[in-house]
Amino acid sequence: IPLIEERHRVLNESGTVLLEKFGGSFLTCVKKSEKSAQKLLRLVLENFPSYRDEAVFE
Repeated sequence: IPLIEERHRVLNESGTVLLEKFGGSFLTCVKKSEKSAQKLLRLVLENFPSYRDEAVFE
């Protein structure tokens, strides 16, 4: 399986964030977004570091 170690790390990180900040449920994260896709995106980017797909373009 390609990138198995990275996938494992991301799953563990996501589970930890869900437990610590959202009571173990992504549904809580969705509810906190108040039916706003923009707020949901902001919540995901602020709380789940592995979903911040950033790169420096030169």
